Amino acid sequence: MRKKVWQLFIGLAIIFIACNNEETKSDSTQNESSISSPQNISYTVLNAFPHDTSSFTQGLEIYRGKLFESTGLYGKSSLREIDLKSGKPKKVITNDKEIFAEGLTVLKDTIYQLSWENHLVFLYDAKTLSPIGTRAWNYQGWGITNDGNSLLISDGTDKIYFAEPHTLKVKNIMSVKDHIGPVNNLNELEMIDGFLYANRWQYDYILKIDPNSGHVVGMIDFTDFLPKNSKADLSYLSKNNSTAQINGAVLNGIAYDSTKKTILITGKLWPEIFEVKLQ
Repeated sequence: MRKKVWQLFIGLAIIFIACNNEETKSDSTQNESSISSPQNISYTVLNAFPHDTSSFTQGLEIYRGKLFESTGLYGKSSLREIDLKSGKPKKVITNDKEIFAEGLTVLKDTIYQLSWENHLVFLYDAKTLSPIGTRAWNYQGWGITNDGNSLLISDGTDKIYFAEPHTLKVKNIMSVKDHIGPVNNLNELEMIDGFLYANRWQYDYILKIDPNSGHVVGMIDFTDFLPKNSKADLSYLSKNNSTAQINGAVLNGIAYDSTKKTILITGKLWPEIFEVKLQ
């Protein structure tokens, strides 16, 4: 009798687990299917400005009328204040040769510049570019922006880390997803009118992300953008064993001009910075 009761108990447990797993699977499928396909966002190219073709652009930012750029690669990384019309740097802070610099953002007159695998964030005075100090960061550094209160940092995965600016303590982690699933390779970031915009490394588009849900709600297609819009000789980008060929002269760099409601975009080693207006 006890044996039969025990067998009945095991059978009911198996049925319960199977039903529970099926329910979880169903909920997961429902969650993914509830994300709509991102809307295509069109744009108009307004202007093209010169850009230093030796700049491996990792971050681009407009702050109080100044244009800042972070450039990468070991031995070539720097923080720059750029004159947009000429493309020439007004000021350059060179990172140590063991630093591979990544994205940057400016919050309350402080510039935050990421490093890739060095687990350091560099702080500068936005008015003078004078170094303020460094902060430790536990993850890889790819892109960074801010929402006025928190720093939003990507690490090359689908994750966005919301961090406290003074301590870099992580307050929240958000997964970015589209209608297919998690979206990785999130690189340069920019907050624009309450939405998070992100370059996706090795893809010719910029994503528009809802920072509350992590859902991708829009996409700006920049396929073949450079050859279609550049007046420069682009042959240097395809030379054998060149920096462009080895490291990739890909789309990267988003800077929002809140006064003109336009966006500056560029790429690593690109000959121009382009001003575009989203439709």
